[in-house]
Amino acid sequence: KKTMFGKTMTARIPAMPNIPTIVALSFGAGIFAATHLMRLRDRERLRKACSRTQKHLRKGQRAALGVDLTSYIPIWKGTSRQKVVVLGAGAFGTAMAYAAAQGGNDVVIYMRDKNQCYTINTEHRNPRYLSEFSLLMEGGSSEIRGICTLEDLKVELETPGVVIVHALPCQLTPPWFREHKDIIPHDALICVTAKGLYLPTQQLMGHAILDALDRAEQPLAFLSGPSFAEEIMKGNPTTLVVASDDLFQAVRIQRMMSNFKTIRVFTSDDPVGVQLGGALKNPLAVGAGMVAGMGFGTNTLSAVVVRASHELRQLAAAMGGNPRTIDGLAGIGDLMLTCFSSQSRNQRCGQRLMKGETVEDIQKEYTVEGIPTADVAIIYGDMCGLELPIFRCVHALIHKKITPDEAVMSLMGRRSQYEMKNSPRNSRKISFS
Repeated sequence: KKTMFGKTMTARIPAMPNIPTIVALSFGAGIFAATHLMRLRDRERLRKACSRTQKHLRKGQRAALGVDLTSYIPIWKGTSRQKVVVLGAGAFGTAMAYAAAQGGNDVVIYMRDKNQCYTINTEHRNPRYLSEFSLLMEGGSSEIRGICTLEDLKVELETPGVVIVHALPCQLTPPWFREHKDIIPHDALICVTAKGLYLPTQQLMGHAILDALDRAEQPLAFLSGPSFAEEIMKGNPTTLVVASDDLFQAVRIQRMMSNFKTIRVFTSDDPVGVQLGGALKNPLAVGAGMVAGMGFGTNTLSAVVVRASHELRQLAAAMGGNPRTIDGLAGIGDLMLTCFSSQSRNQRCGQRLMKGETVEDIQKEYTVEGIPTADVAIIYGDMCGLELPIFRCVHALIHKKITPDEAVMSLMGRRSQYEMKNSPRNSRKISFS
């Protein structure tokens, strides 16, 4: 106490904060500082990585980086230029050649038609398929060359590290490789794009090709996924999956085909699942066309697609594939594409069958892989002891063994059951403790 001007004044000494408060404040300040530093670090990492990411961001996201460097970022097109030989100048072969050329690769496309080859080399378009699209690349970085003789094909295949993109019809593939196996290098990577099974031997396409070449060590990769050739040529964003027993071979195709603008390729180590997904969706797409041909709507089509994917998953697992592969691009992705789009030849075939046309008449106009594949699917189902009711109904309708009304009664009259048999009865465990 002090006395000033006749008054007594009391000085208060501030109380010292307790230790827990000091610790809590220090900890909070540390957390704030660390969070701020982590944000700065992540922002700097994002700025450094913008050469591969910023071109995919929206304007607002670019602004968050502080500087829009999009105009200074070149599109990454891989680190090496590969020789790519495409077998087959049909619609999908043309699209694959175009996609590979977009990646800056040296692309050659083989065909037997001399006039078609001449037009590709002089006018840079395919006169027979997708003729409205130019095969010239922007900036003239690469071009697609056509060849039509086996002598030229042999010369191109002698290039070290050549990649062969196979785009021939399934049923013609093994005979072609058997006839020309002497010009196929043993170390050439064959990328199979055909989605089907080989009917005479009831084999997956990979096994049929290896038997035709009479060699077991040939590198193979399998490219699949939802991909209409016309949409690839239009530049619509498209995602694919490539599978190989040797994952580095799948990565080679991934780097060759991805242009980080219109084509994005994922890798997989499940060639069996990818092949089965790409092949067995074909008869299911025929079934989707049958649904439309019967006059049913989206309710019925959605039910068929979902239950068909369940059968496809069962069959893939029984055949040694990974059922999760069917949940991806090669399974559900491709199945949705072919079942819901009128561009699908299999879907159009199903509609025409329900209108009374015959399989023979339809196949005179275009190849329908779902017809022969349906036969092999039933054989696989019998071998694995699986019911596969949708597969069997589609097969029976193709061969006129049952009527559409009988097919509907067969599927809708089945006994009631759980949707997913392997799921637990109660997905949640409720505790009252």
